[in-house]
Formats: sequence, C-alpha cells, structure tokens
Amino acid sequence: SALEYFPSLTIDGKKMIFNRRVDGDEDFYESDFVNGAWDAAKPLGGKINTNLNEGAQNVSQDGQWLIFTGCNYPEGEGSCDLYIAYQTKNGGWTEAENLGPLVNSESWESTPSLSPDKKDLYFSSNRMGGYGGKDIWVTRRQANGKWGRPENLGPVINTGSDETCPFIHADNQTLYFNSNGHKGYGMADIFLTRKTGDSTWSNPENLGYPVNTIDDEGSLIVASDGKTSYYASDRGDSKAGLDIYSFELREDVRANKTSWVKGKVYDKKTLNGLPCSVELTEINTRN
Repeated sequence: SALEYFPSLTIDGKKMIFNRRVDGDEDFYESDFVNGAWDAAKPLGGKINTNLNEGAQNVSQDGQWLIFTGCNYPEGEGSCDLYIAYQTKNGGWTEAENLGPLVNSESWESTPSLSPDKKDLYFSSNRMGGYGGKDIWVTRRQANGKWGRPENLGPVINTGSDETCPFIHADNQTLYFNSNGHKGYGMADIFLTRKTGDSTWSNPENLGYPVNTIDDEGSLIVASDGKTSYYASDRGDSKAGLDIYSFELREDVRANKTSWVKGKVYDKKTLNGLPCSVELTEINTRN
C-alpha cells in the first residue's frame, strides 16, 4: 500500500504535487484540480524521479521550480540535501541540481519552502550554529542567482528541540511550522508566526484543536485564499497509513488572502512568447 504526504500547491490551486512511497521508493506525483475535483495522480514527467529517494518537496507558486530533499545521493554534501529541478517546455522536469555547499552542509537539510517571489528559501537543518536539535533557516537568492549563506530564524522561533516543516504562505508574511519545543498538545504541533520586519517574527502561536491533537502532526500547507489547508495524517479513516486531508483553518490562524494574476506576453508581429516581468502599483500611493 502507498503512503501520500508532503503536499505542495501552485498559487492558482489547480495543481498539487506530493510524495508517494510505494514499496520503500519515494517519488513525486501530481494531480490537477478539474471540474471541482482532484484527478488521478500521475508521476512527474522528465528526469526528476529516480531510483533514489526523492523526499520532502515544495513547488514554486508559479509551478516552474521544484525544490526537494534528496537523501544519500552520490554527490550529496551530507545525509540529506536540498535539490532543485526546473519545469521544461513540454511539462516534464529537468534532472535535479544540488543547491551546493553553502546551503547544504555535512548535516541534515530538509523540508524546503520557497517564498512566492522565489527570493527566500526556508528549510529545516540540524547544522552547527543553531539553538539545538533541528532549526528553521532561510537562504536568500542573490542578484547573480546563487543562494546565499543560510541565516537562522532566531530564538523566537527555534528552541533547543526540533523545528521542522516550515511553510511560507503566498502572502510572504505568515509562516507555519512544526515544533516539539514550544508548548503544545502532543509530541509535535503546528504553529504559526507572522513577519514583523525583514528578519523579525511574532511569538509563535499554536494552531490549537482540532489541527493539533495528541498525534505527531505532519506538514501543513495553506492555499492562497488563506484558509484552505492541506496536511498528511494517519487518522483512523486513512486508506493506507499517511493520506492527504483538507480542511478550513479557524479565522484567527489564517494567512492573508492573496490575489494573483496569470497571463502570457506575446510579440504582436511574430506571436512568439516574450520573457517579461510584471510590477503591480498601488494607484494612490504609486508604491
């Protein structure tokens, strides 16, 4: 029987990528939301799935990048490292690239989450320099496209125990994460913190019942509407161990509803697509 976990969602809510483990081998699968329902999942195309274990992943909000955890890869820096793959024109995925020795250490790096502007990458690691156990770190993409030296999110979020599974919402302000170091209901609970400055965060808040029970809670993601969330659980009605569930967050622990625009830019004469960037401006303030 297969286990499904680590769901990840594009900003339009129309594509979900998740892990499926069959007979010990972990691969990535995708499902599209069509006519009000999720269609049958299929393995990701291209070169991303291998006979090695592809673990905890996060698809960028535009669906173009996939950052994931690869463990015991031949070229890895440590036990588990972060890798990136890019979507190709035919919809498949490129071969994975290691994010390199600045981001990855001899220790364990896992559970990545990419900010909506693809500039900040949050992840969990038990590398040196933290507060104990696993901590949440962030690496920022430099002007040259390389990822910078990771920064620890600090003692407001990280404790002497384990903080894992960060998820930065599409609002780029609300961060959900797992912890067994902050006060909780069970072994590990899900908390949220909100950005109060460039590198400062509010005191973590337990998501409470019924999200956090006496079980060990898994990763949680929240759709761009700020309230629809997905998580993996082995609840009693599960089909086969870990399954993915959806529910609505209580109002006080929701993220900000985030609007999005999707479009294509063409050359009028040749009708070829053009690379472009779009800037949104507030009419009144011009910001």
